[in-house]
Amino acid sequence: MGEQRFIFGGAATTPSAVRASAAFWIASTFTSWAVPGIITLVRIGMHQAEWGWLELVGVVFGAPFAALQVWAALRLLRGTHWARVVLTLVAVFYVSSAVNNHWSVLPMVSLILAVAGSVLMWQPATNAFFQPQKELSASDQQAGR
Repeated sequence: MGEQRFIFGGAATTPSAVRASAAFWIASTFTSWAVPGIITLVRIGMHQAEWGWLELVGVVFGAPFAALQVWAALRLLRGTHWARVVLTLVAVFYVSSAVNNHWSVLPMVSLILAVAGSVLMWQPATNAFFQPQKELSASDQQAGR
């Protein structure tokens, strides 16, 4: 079959819309979890804020949620269908986050990136990539089918 190149963590056969979707999802993770976390840590380090229950809850739940989101985005590159479903639910969470934060900048940026990632991963042209692959029987492999 020849040499297979890997682009952005996925095979060269991964549709460009799926690669772009994964990039949007990783960017939305950064804007929704990393940036606010860094800002909070800087404020605590500069003694402008203290560790409270809200910061602790943010770290305890935010880090695993961010890891799940990045992992699902990387699974998109392998054609994993459940990753599309999980990330769609995450996009719904971002809508509620933007509304609850009175449409402030970071939640809106995260929402826009998540919506862009969602639209790209659900395009009709990407559906075939997410279909389960049938295993070829030994006779089909020998016949070249």
